[in-house]
Amino acid sequence: MTGGPSMTGTVAETSVDRDVTALLAELGPPVPVAELSTVELRQSMRDAVSVFTHGAAPIAVDRVTDEHVPGGAGSIPARIYTPARPAAVMVYLHGGGWVVGDLDTHDLVARRICRDTQSVVVSVDYRLMPEHPFPAALQDAWDATTWAARLRPDLPFLVAGDSAGATLAACVALTARDDGGPRIDGQVLVYPVVDDDLDAPSMQTYRDGPRITRDDLAYYLRMYLGTVQARRSPYVLPGHAKWLGELPPTVLAVAGHDPLRSSEQKFGRRLEAAGIEVTVQVDPELVHGWIDFAPRVPSADRAFSRLTQTINDLIHRGHAAA
Repeated sequence: MTGGPSMTGTVAETSVDRDVTALLAELGPPVPVAELSTVELRQSMRDAVSVFTHGAAPIAVDRVTDEHVPGGAGSIPARIYTPARPAAVMVYLHGGGWVVGDLDTHDLVARRICRDTQSVVVSVDYRLMPEHPFPAALQDAWDATTWAARLRPDLPFLVAGDSAGATLAACVALTARDDGGPRIDGQVLVYPVVDDDLDAPSMQTYRDGPRITRDDLAYYLRMYLGTVQARRSPYVLPGHAKWLGELPPTVLAVAGHDPLRSSEQKFGRRLEAAGIEVTVQVDPELVHGWIDFAPRVPSADRAFSRLTQTINDLIHRGHAAA
């Protein structure tokens, strides 16, 4: 396992970056997600992204098109970002607790990944809870992935996402392994929700946040795991998988001040033990959601640059293997 420093010793004592603290203060006092309606939650996400991207310089790519991808439950909205000379294809699944987020909230993220990795980025507007309980989001992610895999079969093909979207990306990779394809050359998991262990050490340390609390995560997980299909599925959370062998090379980004940190580290160790090439990027001064802060927080901007460089290394290895 390679990457940043381990989350032990002095790293655990690293303070939250002051710029992050100042930025989050602009959002006002946090409100527990359980106290908000679905409409209010979605608006709060849009409002937060407006704060995080205020004054951000435009990121131009060669072409952006809105598409509708065929899916088993109907067409799936997607936004495709295409560079002038594509080096890879990447499916990107946005975060938001499987309840909030859309193509617009993650537009700047997708643009930067496209620009900095020269990937064709297929950003997927998968169905959200509570209107569409599990397995709707995973089914859309899977259908979009199988569609995108046919766009440029000559190029390395990756699945990626942040938070709940990273969970879906990891579960898509597990499904592809077990169902015989499509070929996935790498998975990029930015602070994924790996399991439902609410008693993990970091869940206790960061139970009150910042940015996301243990109670917030418990709310989303109760909703996500609340169906019979979810309880029976081996693909609902990647940490529930009994075996992690034969998965693609993995990039795992871990934020220091994140309730999910312990489970993510455990998942990284399990991947490594299963023989998977794992690159762990640890950003001890950052919090859950940092990828959205990059336009205004220098440390998050640097973390994003490290992430895209690691993705470029993954793409290079994919070309070499091909």
